[in-house]
Amino acid sequence: MPEYVQTWRRKLRLKILVEIANHELKSNEEIETVYKKLDQEMKIRWNLVSTTRKLYLEDISKILTNQNVVAV
Repeated sequence: MPEYVQTWRRKLRLKILVEIANHELKSNEEIETVYKKLDQEMKIRWNLVSTTRKLYLEDISKILTNQNVVAV
């Protein structure tokens, strides 16, 4: 069954945000600073509302702790 466009778009956005988070964490940034930067990126790039940004941040924290795996 083909994926819906929204699902594909969400996976792509998560992949981009995880890459940004990994880069920032490798440069020894604090996790709160990384979350603030990700929040700003979501506002600027995709104009996401606060509830959607919160869901994305929850997903990113799960991915970074290896609870979820994103397959893109």
